[in-house]
Amino acid sequence: MIELDFGSEIADLRNSDSYHRADHAAETVAKQPDLRVVLVALKAGGRMHEHHADAPITVHCLEGRIQFNVAGQSHEVVPGHLLVVGAGLRHSVLALEKSAFLLTIGGVSPTDGHPR
Repeated sequence: MIELDFGSEIADLRNSDSYHRADHAAETVAKQPDLRVVLVALKAGGRMHEHHADAPITVHCLEGRIQFNVAGQSHEVVPGHLLVVGAGLRHSVLALEKSAFLLTIGGVSPTDGHPR
């Protein structure tokens, strides 16, 4: 079991060297064979360039506002909102203000080797 205080975790990320060197920082806060949870903090205007995940993901905004672009559509995500994105879809992120979000990445089923 893992218990996290996101206020403290976000503050630690924003104090990290990687956050000061770039426009965002990320930390994997939980990793299991079929699940990965990543906390991401972005500076205002910070970007995550277009990429994809081989498994389904969720994006849950914790602070600020982000613009999540996927499949030719733009979605503004604010605290309390959650996006679910299918495996393999290319996406990018822009922080409309100083923001933090929780990224959950589904994994591969240990029994059949296919993404869930």
